Amino acid sequence: MAIIIGGGSAGLHFSRLYKEKKPQKEVILIEEHTDIGKPVQCTGILTKEIEKLIPKKDIKKVTLNEINKTEVFSPNNSVITPISKDYIICNVSFIKYLHKQAEKKGVSILQGHRYLGNTGSKIKVKNIATNKIIEFEDNFLVGADGPSSNVAKNNNLYNQKNRKFLTGVQARVKMKDFDKEKIDFYPYIGEYAWFTPESDEIARIGVAAPRNAKKIFDDFIKKYPGKILEMQGGPIPLHKPFLKIHRKEKKFSVALIGDSALQIKNTTGGGIIPGLKASVALSEGYNNYSKRLKTLNRELYAHYILNRALRNYREKDWDRLIHKTTSPAVQKILTGTNRDNALKLAIRLAMQPKMIAEGTKATLKMLNPHKDI
Repeated sequence: MAIIIGGGSAGLHFSRLYKEKKPQKEVILIEEHTDIGKPVQCTGILTKEIEKLIPKKDIKKVTLNEINKTEVFSPNNSVITPISKDYIICNVSFIKYLHKQAEKKGVSILQGHRYLGNTGSKIKVKNIATNKIIEFEDNFLVGADGPSSNVAKNNNLYNQKNRKFLTGVQARVKMKDFDKEKIDFYPYIGEYAWFTPESDEIARIGVAAPRNAKKIFDDFIKKYPGKILEMQGGPIPLHKPFLKIHRKEKKFSVALIGDSALQIKNTTGGGIIPGLKASVALSEGYNNYSKRLKTLNRELYAHYILNRALRNYREKDWDRLIHKTTSPAVQKILTGTNRDNALKLAIRLAMQPKMIAEGTKATLKMLNPHKDI
């Protein structure tokens, strides 16, 4: 048997894959919310990398819009870069799709149930509606229960010093006269800020910041006047390299995936694709989970290092950097390299003469920070 706590994208994807590979095992997923896919706490931007994990035809079914360019802003400059494609998905529809796929494979999904804790392999959950306590005896527990993971806390995998968060504040806004195929990205506002069209009349506008996120958001949204239809948001974890995300005691194993394992791109807050990749790695079994995460961890480490360096940029630094990215050679690299492959992108950029000095400046700023979380 396997018990998964958390019915987000990582938990649902893992449960389906694990059941598919081990059909003889009972797989039970525990989800606290009864309204699947809600509350929405994600912008829902997926690069073409998603096509390696989910069939393209299924991604198309939950896609609201497709993006073909990004405009990155500094305080006084901006640069528009063509990209191969980003999918803007309906978050709720995507979770419902993963939910249906898991059930088709035979995963038992208990919605409206809360994980209370476990003592080794003895796991307790509560039916929220009836307050009835249910106990399971299982040797494999998976925590996919978000950045403040109770599974991690209950199994000595939660170190407060290693867990740092941003606050994300996002609005769905009805407005006019914007390019529905272009994302606007502001890496100097808060930790970062964004304008993401989901259709030709509705956009997702938000900021992520370590503090004062709502105030920063209130100032930022003035750039995009319109009618606010819905407010969304929540904590955004920051990836921490070399975090302990699994442990084994005698015949009992526990592992973390997704936001609970801080598997997120620190430069953009993207966590869906890293969580799905970690689900694939863990679905092969608990043994050698860390080894199968090596490629993903390298990519997340690249985002971690890049974020640490750029976090210390001042206005003049951002203006200089954005100006340098207008170079045709740099634009070719940015256009042709998937940003989920941050390590490859960093290496290619580092080989450009115009970017060598920038890399040196970024390294010095990382070693002598003026801004931290």
